Amino acid sequence: MQLTEKVHLIGSGEIGLSNSYDCHVYLVDGGDDAVIIDSGVGIEPERLKQNVEKVMDWNKVSRIICTHSHADHGGGSQFFQQEGKEVWLSDVENEWMQNNRDEVELALELAINAGGYPQGYQFKYFQPDYLMKEEEAVKCGSLTLQPIHVKGHSPGMFCFYMETKDKNVLFSGDTVFVNGEIGLLNAPGSSLHDFREDMGKLADLKTDALFPGHRLFVLSNGQDHVQMGIDQMSKVFTPRTF
Repeated sequence: MQLTEKVHLIGSGEIGLSNSYDCHVYLVDGGDDAVIIDSGVGIEPERLKQNVEKVMDWNKVSRIICTHSHADHGGGSQFFQQEGKEVWLSDVENEWMQNNRDEVELALELAINAGGYPQGYQFKYFQPDYLMKEEEAVKCGSLTLQPIHVKGHSPGMFCFYMETKDKNVLFSGDTVFVNGEIGLLNAPGSSLHDFREDMGKLADLKTDALFPGHRLFVLSNGQDHVQMGIDQMSKVFTPRTF
């Protein structure tokens, strides 16, 4: 499903594009290179590959850029690595995933209890091929994705901002959603304090298209929705969550 000149939606459980437990999975076409944003839950991952092949040669895809390591965003990473694709993750998120597995498993248990994953689901831990840092731009052919580290949903969550001739895009992961809802969880690794500390990093962008990890997305006036989320951090009331 083409969303902008450079971005396709190739996975989404919510609209039946791929496995029902997948997050939104995006494909960025940089001309002579392409990257996928997030790897899905890892159930029926071949459907994501098939959707890519409907719009381009599979060999053009070089990397999977994970916003964070939660199972619906990182669970398919091993599949893509077996397909010869590199998987990139933030250095902070990788440290949390690898060294705090008791917290990762508790968060997974809570998500299963909420119906976020099927009973008996087991997360496939993966070793990233490259650890991203916030100050490093991610090149994709003629395009540049700028990582923005916004803690709150997960310790090493990266949003990615990309300016194009068509639209300026923010891939917000599970940080901020349409109408300013945020991804605060009752789970280890998620913190309202961290949201207050980092949400301001998303201010003053020129976001047209807001592409979050779940729910609705918008193709224009995306920065207005981001600002609603930022504004929530300046109030005493509990923020609206997704």
